[in-house]
Amino acid sequence: MKKPFFDHLKELNYRLMTSIGVIVIFSLIVYFNYSYFLDFLTKPLIDAGYSVDNIFAITIYEGFQVKITNVLLISLSLLFPLIIINLGNFIKPAIEMGSLSFYLYFIFFTFLYYFGIYSALTISHVGIEFLLSFNENEILLRSQNYFQFIIRISLLFGISFQFPLVILFLLNKNIIKVDNFTNNRPELFIFILILSAVITPTGDPVTLFIFAIPMYLLIELMILLHKKTK
Repeated sequence: MKKPFFDHLKELNYRLMTSIGVIVIFSLIVYFNYSYFLDFLTKPLIDAGYSVDNIFAITIYEGFQVKITNVLLISLSLLFPLIIINLGNFIKPAIEMGSLSFYLYFIFFTFLYYFGIYSALTISHVGIEFLLSFNENEILLRSQNYFQFIIRISLLFGISFQFPLVILFLLNKNIIKVDNFTNNRPELFIFILILSAVITPTGDPVTLFIFAIPMYLLIELMILLHKKTK
């Protein structure tokens, strides 16, 4: 039985307010444990051979502004899968997907998302080291720019790593055929390279390939998984 329009609207509003409430509560947890999360954000810089002494602020309020921004972005980033499943349950009836399939996709989504963020934090020091190697003077990084860069690239990796999952969904729904990929692997890899060049914020070849190679391997894994389940 279909629900009236305003019942859907009430449910959507409830789910949105629930998500916002969870983000606010988790933001308080992050705020009072900020030093722990700060270690993760500065790890790529340290792994690149630099230290937190290379990060500076240029205004009186910048430190506070950066901390509040980081707290909100960290909370949103870590809770993103939970927000998606909360809203996903709202649209699930419209996409005609069983509960088992829905939660299996959610498990894959969560794994790929956190794997993308972990990959970004683990290997972004390579891109940082490459880019900073062109500076001949003392390296000083504005705190606002550095943390925006790290959080942005982590989110981009986490969200972009959903692309293979989208392909698996389209394959399972017979919207696209597996032969479209298996017969055009060189074109697929070139497309991923172009996509990587657009998505990665630095534009350097090192970061581009760091992003593109795992993406291509994940797509191959999804194709293999699709074949095994058929």
